[in-house]
Amino acid sequence: MAQRHEGAPREGSGDMPGAEELALRDEQRLLYMLALTCLPLWLVDSLSVGRPAWDTLALRLGWAGLTGAMGWALRWVERPSRRRGMRMVAGMVVPNVFLGLVVYRLGGTGNPLFHWFFMMPLMTLSVSRGELWQGALSTLLPMGVAGTLMGLEGMALVPMVSRLLLLLGAGAVGMQMSVFYRRMRRAQARAEGDQRAVQEALEESNARALQAERLAQVGRLAAGVAHEVKNPLAYVQANLRFLLEEWRQPASGTNDTEYTEALQETMQGVERIHQIVKDLTALSRAEGAVEGVGRCELVPVVDASVRLASVRLKSLVKLAVEVPPEAVARAEPRRLGQVLLNLLLNAADAIEDARVQDGRVAVRAEVVGERVRVMVEDNGPGIAAEHLPRLFTTFFTTKEPGKGTGLGLALSRQYVESFGGTLRAENRPEGGARFIVELPGA
Repeated sequence: MAQRHEGAPREGSGDMPGAEELALRDEQRLLYMLALTCLPLWLVDSLSVGRPAWDTLALRLGWAGLTGAMGWALRWVERPSRRRGMRMVAGMVVPNVFLGLVVYRLGGTGNPLFHWFFMMPLMTLSVSRGELWQGALSTLLPMGVAGTLMGLEGMALVPMVSRLLLLLGAGAVGMQMSVFYRRMRRAQARAEGDQRAVQEALEESNARALQAERLAQVGRLAAGVAHEVKNPLAYVQANLRFLLEEWRQPASGTNDTEYTEALQETMQGVERIHQIVKDLTALSRAEGAVEGVGRCELVPVVDASVRLASVRLKSLVKLAVEVPPEAVARAEPRRLGQVLLNLLLNAADAIEDARVQDGRVAVRAEVVGERVRVMVEDNGPGIAAEHLPRLFTTFFTTKEPGKGTGLGLALSRQYVESFGGTLRAENRPEGGARFIVELPGA
């Protein structure tokens, strides 16, 4: 395994996590901004003495260059503690030292720029990041530099002390603001932690809701599954009994054609049972099995949904399917199949509850420009006008207690919208309901 060294650059795309990379960029941006701020203030230097101050321009260029170089070098520093130390030197020590040199070259304490020292504790708050000891250091540094300048000029004790006390007062305000800033950061961190916990709880709740809806669909198919499995098992059993009896008889008039037909019927029955079990397994599979949104041919998706729904629809309605081969959309096949299955089962429930004679359900698809439209319609009782606005609301259901979760249509719309499509419902003029899934073409 390759080891990381202190002097190696740290690239955000690989070695450094995203959050740490963003923090590093913020620190570099701060130091670059401090470096650029130094240069325009040379005009203030010149105005304060009434002439171009070329010597302070050299100082400010050195100030800006050193600060920018330290910001650039942060990327090569591995440990956060060392990066913090470099930030403090560039944001606290360097500004106070160079400001002292600039003021000294411009005439000392008599120059108006001397009063910038009273602002230094507040200006370095952006570097201290709420650390109390760093706030104290941002006060002591300007006091030390200003005190040195006043001492070099031989200023009297009383004015010197008064100015140092003013600096101390400004530093006290800065330290208080540092404390407030640190408390604010802690509160923000707690709020972000609470937000993450709420988001995780919400995602877990959504996952449970999705699983509940899938299990509910399996439950709605249970009676039909029992019927569909019972029929193939019956003729599998009959055919096996016939073959066994014929095998026991040493000579019989049965020819090979009868044996072949019996075996073929048996194989068809086993394949039907296998397909039902396979479809149910796919339906109940976890969300982690879903694919990404991409090219989705509707013919196999509709066929799979119709095949699975037929275990319930077969005894209730006549089903018509019209899907042209050119119907290709952008969707996730498994989720789209779950949407269509839910719409088919809802149609079957509506027809069964209304005791509609000669029930009919149709699945039709058509390509309209750059969109693909899939319609699931029935000749049931339709949708009550007062229910249409709330039809896709979570936990809203018109079914009897215990028969519906109120999640199917809400999740179906959520899935379709995640594909960039729409799902809406309307009543057919000739009677019954129509659900329209409109998807972007692939």
